[in-house]
Amino acid sequence: MWINRLLKNQIETACLSRPAILVTGAKQTGKSSLLQRMLPAANYVSLDRVVVAAEAEENPSRFLDRLQGPTIIDEVQYAPSLFRELKIRIDDNRHAYGRWILTGSQRIQLMKEVSESLAGRIGVFQLETLSALELRTSSAFLSSAIEDSLWAGGYPELWANRQINSDLFYADYVQTYLERDLKALIQVSNLRDFQRFIQICATRTGQLLNYTDMAKDVGVSAGTIKSWIGALETSGIIYLLPPFFANIGKRLVKAPKMFFADTGLLCHLLNLQNRSACLNSPLLGHIWENFVFSEIIKTLPAKVGRNLFFYRDQNGVEMDFMLETGGKLHLIEAKSAERIDLRKLNFAKVAPLLTKHETKNILMCSSTEQTPVEPGDYCIINPLRHNLAEVIK
Repeated sequence: MWINRLLKNQIETACLSRPAILVTGAKQTGKSSLLQRMLPAANYVSLDRVVVAAEAEENPSRFLDRLQGPTIIDEVQYAPSLFRELKIRIDDNRHAYGRWILTGSQRIQLMKEVSESLAGRIGVFQLETLSALELRTSSAFLSSAIEDSLWAGGYPELWANRQINSDLFYADYVQTYLERDLKALIQVSNLRDFQRFIQICATRTGQLLNYTDMAKDVGVSAGTIKSWIGALETSGIIYLLPPFFANIGKRLVKAPKMFFADTGLLCHLLNLQNRSACLNSPLLGHIWENFVFSEIIKTLPAKVGRNLFFYRDQNGVEMDFMLETGGKLHLIEAKSAERIDLRKLNFAKVAPLLTKHETKNILMCSSTEQTPVEPGDYCIINPLRHNLAEVIK
């Protein structure tokens, strides 16, 4: 079963005006499947195959000579030499739009290659796992099933084939990808230390990142933790959300908060294998906050560190997310409960500090309302049920 992706129209538009397109995202988010479905007549070559990647790296000119017409090159990060050769060919024919379609699962390294070789020549897109909005739009699932995405996550294979055991899927994912592919990025002398590190990351989702504390818990150096965090971020497994940096006269924390790109992998690492275990977990609040984060980056024009931040001052006053879009600064609180104690909301404490911005207050909780509602000076929305873009414009 195929589930349409929100990114499809954007990629199609870019193919009409850019000679090259890059689609990044973690493994198994559906990059190559989406592109092959969009461009069934295009050449397809995967650099996941070691022999093919070696040829592309050692002789990129000869490799590209064989590929006539629109071409999809999967996992392009395995042959960095291709970027220089692609620059030459694109400059020779800047109007051959949609000629080169690239994918890769090491976002930060890819962006470095793009900025050095293909700046101004390529459209870049990030494909995440399925959002609740994409699942609802498909009309193939009951609302109760879509609500399982909180703990089951959004990896397309799990939803295309509902017979797959999600716990086994994630166990295989951790073993074959996190433990194999990430080891190629970093030096891991003790696999058990790395396994413990990944699980500790899960227990700290939505919290301020502290390398020293994590190093003590794992039993390695802070430098090692920083390297491992960088590998997870590079591979699109986690995001580091920076604090809001505007000068508003308060002493603000400087550490970022860590979130997983997908709550299914997060819940697997927390050993939460079904809806009941998730909803009864003492970490439900952090899981929900992570889910809200992932829905924001999946469905809205939100870029971490560009227009999406969090706020926290040294008195502990916090705003889970701050999103600048549509000429407004949206203050977003994420609460897992349906009914919220208004005293726990910080809109009244944070909004007055932002006099230079037009603000809008949004509470994202597990509301059972059919549509977003505005009971006062804030709007209530449930990302599992509602389209965030209806409120955040």
